[in-house]
Amino acid sequence: MSREAARRPLTRPLGVLLSTLLAAGSILLGQAAPAHAAVALTASGSSWAFPAIDQWRQDVGPQGIQIDFNAVGSAVGRQDWNTGRNDFSASDVPFRTRMDTGASQATQGSGQAGVERVVYGYSYVPITAGGTAMMYHLTVGGKQVRDLRLSPQTIMDIFTNKITNWNDPKITADYGKALPNLPITPVVRSDGSGATAQFTRWMSHSFPGQWDEYCKAVNGVTCGEYTEFFPSSGRMTAQSGSDVVAGYIKASSGEGTIGYDEYAFAKRSNWPVVKVLNPAGYYTLPTASNVAVALTAAKIRGVDDNTAPDDPNYLQQNLDGVYSNADKRSYPLSSYSYLIVPRTNSLQALPKFTNDKGGALSRFLSYVLCQGQGEADDLGYSPIPRGLVRGGLLQTQHIPGNASTVNPDTLAGCANPTLNAAGQLAILDSAPMPSECDAKGTALDCKIVNGKPTSGAGTTGGSTSGGAATGGAGTTGGSTSGGAATGGTGTTGGAASGGGAAASGGTGTTGKTTTGGTGTAKTPGATGTGTTGSAGTTGSAGTTGGTGTTGGAGTTGGTGGDGGTGAVAADPNAPAAGTDPNAAADAGDGQGVEEVVDPQTGQVVARGRGSGTATEVAADVVEVAGRPEDWTLSTLTALELLAVVIVPPLLGRRLLRRRQTGGRS
Repeated sequence: MSREAARRPLTRPLGVLLSTLLAAGSILLGQAAPAHAAVALTASGSSWAFPAIDQWRQDVGPQGIQIDFNAVGSAVGRQDWNTGRNDFSASDVPFRTRMDTGASQATQGSGQAGVERVVYGYSYVPITAGGTAMMYHLTVGGKQVRDLRLSPQTIMDIFTNKITNWNDPKITADYGKALPNLPITPVVRSDGSGATAQFTRWMSHSFPGQWDEYCKAVNGVTCGEYTEFFPSSGRMTAQSGSDVVAGYIKASSGEGTIGYDEYAFAKRSNWPVVKVLNPAGYYTLPTASNVAVALTAAKIRGVDDNTAPDDPNYLQQNLDGVYSNADKRSYPLSSYSYLIVPRTNSLQALPKFTNDKGGALSRFLSYVLCQGQGEADDLGYSPIPRGLVRGGLLQTQHIPGNASTVNPDTLAGCANPTLNAAGQLAILDSAPMPSECDAKGTALDCKIVNGKPTSGAGTTGGSTSGGAATGGAGTTGGSTSGGAATGGTGTTGGAASGGGAAASGGTGTTGKTTTGGTGTAKTPGATGTGTTGSAGTTGSAGTTGGTGTTGGAGTTGGTGGDGGTGAVAADPNAPAAGTDPNAAADAGDGQGVEEVVDPQTGQVVARGRGSGTATEVAADVVEVAGRPEDWTLSTLTALELLAVVIVPPLLGRRLLRRRQTGGRS
């Protein structure tokens, strides 16, 4: 037998072996792929809820669910639903059943404020809770004011033009000291907005006479229970979109502004918001726990009464009790936000909505109502209670093509980390009480001594959100990142305002990094970039005859968690400590920080400006849902290279031998 004949039988088994290996690699890749085919969903609506929706749509991307969400406001989102453009919409208020008389004559004439006659079958599904915050921009002596506190009456007076300057005596009385002679510029929404609806509903229920008087002066008629179109007047400026409102206030030209917005837009950029006086007499922030406490007084149709699940207003909210909640921790401007989703009923079916889309949408909702609630706090929201989770899952069952595997009655299969074993929101168990220094009438330099609020006679060395810590009479001892420390003459430095003896500030937790993806956000750098919480500074012990210093509570960097280890939770709006290179600080020019985003992972890898230097950002390890893509792809690539190297020479030799033997094998 010739050498060629001896080699000839090897080519066929080798080819079979390589084919088998390649096929095996393809099978492995097929197992790693999503179990469902990729489905694209189109949606629009609430910019108030946009940061949460944007994060959740990114979370479900690996499952083959691609969501294009346009944050154009609740009113436009509902219009897009009625015209059949959307697969689902987001709205903070239900479909309009009367003319919105708060809108201008021009807006009413365009048809944007009229009665919304719904054509297609729908359900409301609650997705998140949150607080409507008062963002503001004030600088005193070259330092940003971060501890502003206002009463509801003062806020009402500002947004009805009864208070027009920051040095107004009513603001001085609330805050505790006079602010500069500076005109106030209220920032409101120009578009049909759920945030405006929630804010004006609070105004109309808390101060009905004053609100009616204002609306009549601007539009000639009252605004009704609420309006989505704020009737602006005087020095007010109107902006379109929650992100644009936030950007306008934060810009260097925004000095003297104050506007209402979802807390997420302030928290993710570490921007201060007003502490609002609640009915219990305490100034509180819209933290996740304070919002959750407030909403225990909300009444939900179908949860707190006998409204049937097929009722069009099933799961809608009545917030009257929230505004008057007497719990010390309650934040008055708290509410829920909803999605509008298809439902099979007597109304028309949504055009172009398929069972495949229904399967993808129902799986998205199951994620949002279960695992997704665990991200609410980090994103600047508050998780929803069990009754709303269950109600939302019940509505999901009526979506055509429903593919949810969660049992809405028992919540089996719902991995919701915010609910405890009893089915209650765990955050309510750990919701901290406010400091007594946040009680109405306490001074800015308040401190807690032996469990009681005490005010020193010294001057305050800088400002903090929770009040400055003072050591008694004396001169300014300078400021620390956790709170101002005032030295005492011949006395020991006082206790930290967070409660308890001077201690090291806590370390902020790491904020979750989010990217904008394909969602629409109008302000550069505004799409959910979390920052690492900075460590609080350690207060040094006061010394007799010297300058006592007291360490304040740990501060929160960006969207990091609350710092501090005192008896009272640290204020998340306290100024950031340290020089964290990942902190997305605004240079004050209103341009924001330019970010370089890795297109493959969506992570921010550098921050800077075109005219300056960029700061590298440490990357996070990205998990791919626990699948074996890495080794599978490596193995398959190696096999392909092996085939490229070995197979062509062998086939070439075989063809050459066939020519030499005249085609005989």
